Amino acid sequence: MRIIQTSFILLWRTWFFIINIFLIPLWAGASIPFLFKEKHYPIAYWFHQMWARSNLFFMGFWYVLEKEDKEILDKNQQYVIISNHSSIMDIMLIYSLMRDHPLVFVGKAELAKLPFFGFVYKKSNILIERNNLSSCIQVFKKIEDKVDSGKSVCIFPEGGVPKPYILLDHFKSGAFFIAIIKKIPIIPFTIADIKTKFPSSSIMKGKPGKIRIKQHHTISTKNLSLKDKNNLKEKCFNIIKYQLEKFERERNK
Repeated sequence: MRIIQTSFILLWRTWFFIINIFLIPLWAGASIPFLFKEKHYPIAYWFHQMWARSNLFFMGFWYVLEKEDKEILDKNQQYVIISNHSSIMDIMLIYSLMRDHPLVFVGKAELAKLPFFGFVYKKSNILIERNNLSSCIQVFKKIEDKVDSGKSVCIFPEGGVPKPYILLDHFKSGAFFIAIIKKIPIIPFTIADIKTKFPSSSIMKGKPGKIRIKQHHTISTKNLSLKDKNNLKEKCFNIIKYQLEKFERERNK
């Protein structure tokens, strides 16, 4: 029985790479003509969403979104989106959740080295070499440029996928710095279940199924200054950590 289960997981994880042999050229490739002018980015973003939603569908994932007080986002408002990070599927989920708000991700530069996908990723998003100080400084300028052009931005404040035994890693300051400087509200999301259903730590683990997501109250930065940055960071950390712990308790019932 154990062998059958392991074989299924391995085939299922392999299936992810197989479908993307077709999905990346189809959806990401179709977005390329719309990546060269800022005014066309919403069209490119639609294709990116199709890529993300196709991945979720073909991998057998669906999400259940819980909103605090059923808050409705302003289609004309930019946001800084933050979330805990445990898998590449987090990116697919954020794309799917933020359908009316074309956004860019701040992500690791290594992904730009991937054939074909790397070109689209680099043209669409902001790359950072986390151990390179000059790269980090340039990234803040690029984020400001994207925000000034009307885009929202998604930053995973943990700075990467933490070790499997870490529920939520310490937050870095970048997302909160940008939100305060540009006076953009923050939307915290808490994503559960992906750490066990599609972990980055092992290709021998995972399974299809439901993903629980909590969209928390939007946090205004209108009246904040940089001296409030650490308090804002701590507040967001505690919101997401509390919800992750709540999701864990519900899962273990």
